[in-house]
Amino acid sequence: MRMETIELNSIDLRLERTRLRNNAVELSLLDSIAREGILDPLYITGNKGAQRYLLLDGFKRYSCARKLGMGMAPAECVAEDIATGIVTFIRRSEYGSGITTLEQASLIEELHRRCAMSIYDIAQRLDRSPSWVSMRLGILDDLTPLVRKKILSGAFPARAYLYGIKGFTRVNNIGKERVDSFVGAVSGKQFSTRELFVLSRAFFTGGAVIERLVLEGDVHRALRLLTGDTDGSDDASLNDKERLFIKDLQTSAAGMSRIIAQGGILDTGTGSFTQYVNLWSGAILKRMQEYTATIKELYDRSRPSGCSPHPVPSGSKP
Repeated sequence: MRMETIELNSIDLRLERTRLRNNAVELSLLDSIAREGILDPLYITGNKGAQRYLLLDGFKRYSCARKLGMGMAPAECVAEDIATGIVTFIRRSEYGSGITTLEQASLIEELHRRCAMSIYDIAQRLDRSPSWVSMRLGILDDLTPLVRKKILSGAFPARAYLYGIKGFTRVNNIGKERVDSFVGAVSGKQFSTRELFVLSRAFFTGGAVIERLVLEGDVHRALRLLTGDTDGSDDASLNDKERLFIKDLQTSAAGMSRIIAQGGILDTGTGSFTQYVNLWSGAILKRMQEYTATIKELYDRSRPSGCSPHPVPSGSKP
């Protein structure tokens, strides 16, 4: 290993496709480098005589240096050949700051497919079992190009796929085209892993309304239906008048449910209770036809074309 200062123009970025992007971290790093310069060296492999280097680690530092107009950067060269450099980096990352499982798998793929190393050779050099290497290569085999691009670009969290969608869709024989359509629709919307678990289960288990909302880009509304915000209280896009109208609809629906459940078993008897029941049931009957027509018109007007006649999927709220 040797430390040196190299020109940024001499760096090959081909391994950038193996690393996850994080715009928030890069933005913070940009401010730090502008004030103090590059404190941690870039991690490279290559031949000094050829004056061409392959970047293994430090892609965010490289990007920030470019944005700041820097031409040189400190670097640590760990090997002259690519395969040794990647192996050294993987081994070091296991004991240092670490890289994600997906990034590790992407680097192992480089060794296997582009450096022509066998699974057994990779396992030996990493001091791992062949099954460990095969498992990481298998992770990438399951990824479609779209899903891989979304994850590595930082638009879709790797954990949501690896520990949620991947196993669930495999067990339920869900096609990769549907996985692509879901990941493409929700990527870049800053959902948490837990929220994506909730959305994906509803999307892939036949909730017609949830699937339509997701595919039409109204993902936040779909999530509110699934997590209980049915009165729009957390929806910043609604004004006070709209929110009050939704509340009236919710109150009306809840009242109807209680009246249907109790109306046939309550004893009206005589006295005040009977008088009030007669007063308000009569008032409702006078406007029932108009009320029913208004509700039907509202429902038909607000329903997406071709939507299922059932506005809320089974098992969700309300």
